[in-house]
Amino acid sequence: MDWNDLKFFLAVANARSLSAASARLGVSASTVSRRIEALEAALQVKLFRPHRDGYDLTPAGEDLVAPAERAEAQMRVFERTAREKDSDLAGPVRIDVPELLGQKVLLPELAGLLQSHPEIRLEMHSSVRPVRLIGEEADIVLRLVRPQQGNYRQRKIGSLAFGLYAAPSYLERHGTPGTPADLYRHRVIGWSEELSYLIMVAWVERLCPGLQPSMCLTSLGAQMAAVKNGLGLAVLPAFAVQSAGFVPLLPEVPPLAPDLWMLVHEQAAELPRVRLVKEAVITALARFKVRPGV
Repeated sequence: MDWNDLKFFLAVANARSLSAASARLGVSASTVSRRIEALEAALQVKLFRPHRDGYDLTPAGEDLVAPAERAEAQMRVFERTAREKDSDLAGPVRIDVPELLGQKVLLPELAGLLQSHPEIRLEMHSSVRPVRLIGEEADIVLRLVRPQQGNYRQRKIGSLAFGLYAAPSYLERHGTPGTPADLYRHRVIGWSEELSYLIMVAWVERLCPGLQPSMCLTSLGAQMAAVKNGLGLAVLPAFAVQSAGFVPLLPEVPPLAPDLWMLVHEQAAELPRVRLVKEAVITALARFKVRPGV
């Protein structure tokens, strides 16, 4: 079996068509088809079920996706670390962080480091969605849920406080809620259905079971903008509202304070530039009053 065929398998599995997979890989559709056929012959199973609109995975194909992703990720990491291991303090450092933590905390705090070491190329992905660790694309990951998989060294470095906030203009028009029950009479900004797994959603549900949000958004940046414009209340990280002038609400309610975990990829952890950025990230978070880990 040619391990390179897994790259073609994953491209078709994700795109569900030969033409889209070939465009992604920069080869012809016939090349993709030949590589899939070769992989199926080597494994002696059918991986795809072709139909008029594209390709669906067979049960055997479904079973192969996760192992193929892990193998591809391991090969990508191996190639990168082998190529870059002698570069010391030069080269890319890939960081995945929760939305706003990268923009509001890390980038300003890492500016000095990057100016002192211009050969380090920072690649930061910031989103409210946690990164899929199976891809192993990041050297350093910060996340609010402890992972159960991935080749990463894990370390709890503190916790982040979230609370319910509103703009003064909203409170002037609608009043200030005094208890969680009062929230049923207010405009609470929530999250779209595909993000219902977020810890902020679960916290609001515990406070006010069945509460229907007045609007549903898909990013913390959008929620910050909505609150700033007086459109409602939202659960936001305390570090992000320090300079926004928002008013904290329900002071008697214990804040949401999830643990913050740092993950450093096993194979990247020994690279000098990754170690340097990791220590700078820890220092930056400490300066921003991230609650220390225990």
